[in-house]
Amino acid sequence: MGKKAWKVMCAGAGTAALLMLFVACQTTSQREEARSASVRPAGLFTLAGMTQAIIEIETAKGEARKVLQQRYEKDFKAAPKHPFKRFLWAYSLDDRNQAWQEMSKVTKLNDRFLWAYLGMGIILDQWKVYDQAQTNFDLALKLGPKVALVHGRYGRMLLHKGDAVSAMAALETSLRLSESVACRLDLARAQVAAGKQTEALGSYAMLAEKAPENFLVQAERGTLLAQAGKKAEAVESLELAAKIDPGAYPVRRQRGKLLVELQRQDEAVAAYQDACGVGKDDVCWRELAALGKTQGDLALQVQAYERLLEIIPEDVEAHSFLAPVYLEQGAIERALPSFRLVLREKPDDLDGTFGLGRLFEKGEEFTKSMEAYGRVLELKPDHEGASKALRGLFVRFHVLPEPITGKSPAKVFSLNQAHLSKVYKDLLKQSPRLKGEMMLKVTVDEEGDVQAVVVAKDTVGHSGLSLCAEWNLLRSKFPAGFGATYDFALGLKPGSK
Repeated sequence: MGKKAWKVMCAGAGTAALLMLFVACQTTSQREEARSASVRPAGLFTLAGMTQAIIEIETAKGEARKVLQQRYEKDFKAAPKHPFKRFLWAYSLDDRNQAWQEMSKVTKLNDRFLWAYLGMGIILDQWKVYDQAQTNFDLALKLGPKVALVHGRYGRMLLHKGDAVSAMAALETSLRLSESVACRLDLARAQVAAGKQTEALGSYAMLAEKAPENFLVQAERGTLLAQAGKKAEAVESLELAAKIDPGAYPVRRQRGKLLVELQRQDEAVAAYQDACGVGKDDVCWRELAALGKTQGDLALQVQAYERLLEIIPEDVEAHSFLAPVYLEQGAIERALPSFRLVLREKPDDLDGTFGLGRLFEKGEEFTKSMEAYGRVLELKPDHEGASKALRGLFVRFHVLPEPITGKSPAKVFSLNQAHLSKVYKDLLKQSPRLKGEMMLKVTVDEEGDVQAVVVAKDTVGHSGLSLCAEWNLLRSKFPAGFGATYDFALGLKPGSK
């Protein structure tokens, strides 16, 4: 037979005999290579061998993927026109654009080579170019109507496209041709997408028996069981998934949430601590803090919020919780920056302002403490805590409960001096040598309100007396129209009036 007639015969071969004719249409050297390859365990260029090779490429990661790439590149360079070898090299490439171009070249070498159309369809599916993917899958289905992988990958493309019903049909066809965990998993996903929960649960149950160590099977089954209200079973599946993948954060957190809903609190705490330790976000720690609040476990809440601050150092929620806890523990150096951060972000925060007042009081910064309590009462006049605390400080430092008023500035100062003299005489009973001079500058606005009091001189050296003078003046009410800065001076010594 002449070469021309032989070429025509090869080009006109029917689809059903595709693989047999491929060998017949090769050169002698290519046929020898095919025979050599056929002694490999899977018979690389058979349907089973190619299916296995494609799946192996898809699942290989890291060094294993590099080994495959090097092997297929070596085979390809030895026979660059060999469609199987060129396809496997192309499909193994990390650069999917180059892979697609090389597969396109394969179709120019052999326009009936179904694997190239399948590979291009898979890549186009990954690119979400579904119309072109459909064209390539149609050709692959025409050339390989009984190839399970073609129907399986086509069904996956339809699932990605959003056509769950058509995807189910394609995937069921694939499974009739050959059982596959990956394909049945796609079918279960399609059933979920199509709203067929019962069928999907059946598929996942079958998968759990066939592939109990498959992470995706256990994780997705757990999610579906939870959605179906089967929370206890869901917890078991998610626990298996967590054991399979030590770094799987979402399934761990989901398991913790389900345990909370099942009121298995101790297990939930352990699950959340496990999840939060694996995860890198703040959400898990917030949920653990909420769980601690529900259980009344202060230590757990503190742990959760402190870990949260390692992720978000200026988180207001965490600082708002921790500041008063640190205050109660006497850790003022930790409480103060937390209170200040809260008030920087939320200047009118009642709890933060009140807490800061308590902190200053513990630190014996009484002026700042009274200012903070006063600010709370401006925001919320009936705030019981601030009102009680401020009254206590007023009594301690002899601040009159009612502001001093007068018809003239002189009268206001006179009444302040009289009160200070009385307090001074009481103090002499405990400190007979107490004496000295005080000078305070008092700024009054035109409405008669005191805007500031500054202690310019104080040789008495009694902090209680200084606070008494400062705060009675601050609270004084002057007559309107006398806005100015006044010097309020007094000398204190035993026997003075």
